[in-house]
Amino acid sequence: MEKFRSNGKLFLIGEYVVMDGAKAFALPTKYGQCLFVSQLSEQSNVIYWTAKKHDDSLWFEVKFELNSLEILETSHQKLSESLQSILRQAKQLNPSFFESNLAYNCETKLEYPQEWGLGSSSTLIDLISKWIEIDPFELNKMTFNTSGYDIACAHNNQPILYSNQPIVEVEKLELNWNFIDDLYFVYLNQKQDTQAVVGNHYKNKPKDLELINQLSNLVIEATKVQTLHDFEAIMDEYQDKLAVFMNQPKVKDLYFSDYTGSVKSLGAWGGDFVLVTKREGFEDYFKQKGYNIIVPFREMIL
Repeated sequence: MEKFRSNGKLFLIGEYVVMDGAKAFALPTKYGQCLFVSQLSEQSNVIYWTAKKHDDSLWFEVKFELNSLEILETSHQKLSESLQSILRQAKQLNPSFFESNLAYNCETKLEYPQEWGLGSSSTLIDLISKWIEIDPFELNKMTFNTSGYDIACAHNNQPILYSNQPIVEVEKLELNWNFIDDLYFVYLNQKQDTQAVVGNHYKNKPKDLELINQLSNLVIEATKVQTLHDFEAIMDEYQDKLAVFMNQPKVKDLYFSDYTGSVKSLGAWGGDFVLVTKREGFEDYFKQKGYNIIVPFREMIL
């Protein structure tokens, strides 16, 4: 049996403008997804695929014909068609892989609750790319066509500074922050369709090159901060500038306007997790508002 593993992701700062080549500061998570592959002795030209959730319950299962990737049996048509589409694009990048007279048993396993939004799609792209031996960034372009930061997180084991124009560049970062224990992730349980949000709130607006450069510079500054005060100032300034451009309220203004620490959206605004900076009684504050999943930075980030 072969085992492949890919990290999940959280987008610290650089959201939206990363689509225009700005720098992005992203965080691979300790939680990810695994793919287990066994080549079967039978010569039946099939792929048996089982996807499991973090608690070992069945997500869906499907049986493909190997050469055509037609769905032969499935427990969930829509999810199976999504996987089929990815595999068919992968076939374009390495067609010989699918021309053998072999059979495979594949099983994916999430390491976190699916609703956390840590990258079930990006980790799947990366896992399939590792198995079939293709470029994950190329497969991503042919399928979800995200900025690619999530793919970079999938196979890097430390925080990264990322850009994708004119070419993909990934710089690994060593965080020597003395305030990591003051950083927490709070789960909002408000899933966002990143592609839809980017399209509706950012891509449809005219480009502001000056703003893009300003925000990209703030991202770089964020990688070099030494104090919690400076970190909070950068997070707040970034969100203030972007909120004006997008004419969209910040998550802090919407839900936590009386909180004295920083609250930073991660990725598409209004999405799954926010980063908060610690203040006295902060856990009680968020729990009283109904947000009970609070994860320390050290427990979440590689």
